[in-house]
Amino acid sequence: MTGSLAAFQSDLGRALRGERACPIDPHSAGFRFTMQVRHSWRKGRAMLAARTVLSALGNDERQKLLDEYVDHGGGLEMFLAKEAECFLAFLKPRLSDPSHALTLCEMQQALYQARLGASTFVPQQRRVGAGLVRRGRHGTLIRFHADPGALLTALNGGALPPVGPPDHAVVFGPGLPNLFRPATDAEAQLWASLPLTDASPALLAPLLAEGVVEYSDVADVRACTHGPDIAR
Repeated sequence: MTGSLAAFQSDLGRALRGERACPIDPHSAGFRFTMQVRHSWRKGRAMLAARTVLSALGNDERQKLLDEYVDHGGGLEMFLAKEAECFLAFLKPRLSDPSHALTLCEMQQALYQARLGASTFVPQQRRVGAGLVRRGRHGTLIRFHADPGALLTALNGGALPPVGPPDHAVVFGPGLPNLFRPATDAEAQLWASLPLTDASPALLAPLLAEGVVEYSDVADVRACTHGPDIAR
């Protein structure tokens, strides 16, 4: 009896995940209600995972993307940080380009990468004739289409600023105290030209120390998976 009940519960749980046929009538009021509650819970979890990005979208587009993500298997990660990683990867190719939502998505991904590398980061020193300089494994430069401070302030209920030229560059790196800072025009130009063999010592040294850039002989051990369907 116990084994049969356990098997029934297992089959019912897998049916709720869409993995097998339902052991009860799938059109019954109880099963449909349970599916609705589960769908709503998964949407709520996804909303928490990418709240900043979703706040920059209209309600119709936000709900459409949430439903699509959940229908593709989203909202089930055990850890919220992993849920955010997966949902952001799902959102990025589906957001208008250019748009504040896309920039915020890239910002969240950049913060995740910088935070991921912060605990093991060892600053590099500039070397003479050391070879190729590349973008850091945990470093990123994001170009905003409005002042970043004004954009983030607007997410608390104000009107979003117009989408202008991408003139507001911000670098992200594991060696930065807050994981990010404004970038100079020279740094943005350097980032766009990477990889390269060398650069001005005064320009390169802080970027190396912050993990924004690195030498190409540093092993890249990143490994990230997003599940079978979520990022497609």
